[in-house]
Amino acid sequence: MLPDSQGAIQVRPAAIEIAGPSIRAVHELDNVPGSDNVPGSDNVPGSDDARRSDSAAYSELIRTLPGHVIDFGSRLLTPAFVNAHTHLALVALRGVDPGDARHSLVEDFFFHFEERITAPDVRAFARMGAYESLLSGVGLVWDHYYSGLAICDALRDVGLCGVVAPTLQDQAGPGRQAWEDQLEATETIARDSSLANQGVFSAVGPHATDTVSADLFRRAGDVAERLHLPLHMHLSQSIEEYEHSLEQYGVSPVTWLRSLDVLDRPPSMLFAHALFCSQSDLELLDARSTLVSCPHSQMVFAFPAPVHRWVQARIPWVVATDCAASNDSMNLLKELRTLNGYGASQVPWSDAYQKFFATPDVKSARSAWRLRTEQTNQFSAEALLAKVLDVPGRLHPAFVAGVIEPGALANVVVWDTNHPNIWPATDPGSIFVRANATAAIHAMYVAGQEIGRAGAFCESITGSSEYREAREEAGERLVRLAG
Repeated sequence: MLPDSQGAIQVRPAAIEIAGPSIRAVHELDNVPGSDNVPGSDNVPGSDDARRSDSAAYSELIRTLPGHVIDFGSRLLTPAFVNAHTHLALVALRGVDPGDARHSLVEDFFFHFEERITAPDVRAFARMGAYESLLSGVGLVWDHYYSGLAICDALRDVGLCGVVAPTLQDQAGPGRQAWEDQLEATETIARDSSLANQGVFSAVGPHATDTVSADLFRRAGDVAERLHLPLHMHLSQSIEEYEHSLEQYGVSPVTWLRSLDVLDRPPSMLFAHALFCSQSDLELLDARSTLVSCPHSQMVFAFPAPVHRWVQARIPWVVATDCAASNDSMNLLKELRTLNGYGASQVPWSDAYQKFFATPDVKSARSAWRLRTEQTNQFSAEALLAKVLDVPGRLHPAFVAGVIEPGALANVVVWDTNHPNIWPATDPGSIFVRANATAAIHAMYVAGQEIGRAGAFCESITGSSEYREAREEAGERLVRLAG
């Protein structure tokens, strides 16, 4: 699955050449023998002469490629997904009842749990979140959590690529006593070439404006500028954060950050949630800023992000899952399906529908239906798919992911187009936005390394001794924490 010159999704016969963790080359052919049923193709057989020519070209290409050659036939190859905001270790709290939090899910529940976890706990729990990510077709995560070096270890244990932002806090939160260690870990990760060769990179991770002081924000900005690292943080994510900013500084979180001269220093910035960002706040963000929508998580701890406002303000945005503790899943395709229905879901709360509900007649019913028609499909399948592929895959200056092109991380998913979950696979872009496709993963490569076993992808991972040992350790640690 490759973009054309205008960025539209196309399926074309090709061979991907991998060297180390990256794609060395993409060799396209007009046709591949036996590939007339490639999904998305015209399915029109060529002439015998053309077939012989294609067969010769294909054979010559295979003969000249170095190393081991794997032929996946007419199966669909796509970039692996990029999850732009995660807390992998919080998979340990999957299934918690948000009603248990007295006031704030983050402060009353997550912080209480996180005060007690150790770095080995974080590594064990993050491994489980990383396994789930791989099984969901995710090749790279942007993870923001405590014990950043333990997160790196977990990613390497499992084989998942990631951008690790060790959480920085000094005013409130579980990390307030460890911010110096985590700032040092940020630099350690950034300078470790062996990590980069395995697809693990660094970002600067202040937690939020209500847990980080002005001084620490300035230090974070210094590191981001000096090491050319992205800034990854929560911004205006809760009513508590917004109120804190107004009470302490007299302005919104965005305005306060702008006053600190923090937003001019990193090469790129990733802001999660942005639920309490006004129009004037959005106007303070420049093209280096990208906002993150985590629909299911946000519906648990607050409300869905107003992505239509972000579009109107021309602010780049991406889609992520956040943590399994607040949405019970790390499956990005679930988030895309939600956003695909975002427009229509607003109709029952609209003035037009309320008017029909109160005084039903054909005119008011038509008005509500007209709104539904206007709101539906406000995001194309290709536009939504880009939010979990190349848009988040280009946010870090050290690498490119979410695309199949020379120089990009070799994160590739092979899909079984005969699987009932995606058959007949005539429109790949639509499949990944509307279908429950992850069960159709045939094979996967992350940073050039095969994950699991082709043809038995899920079973080979969850049935491995490595997975069983990781699950047992995580379970034992969770029991001890609960005791």
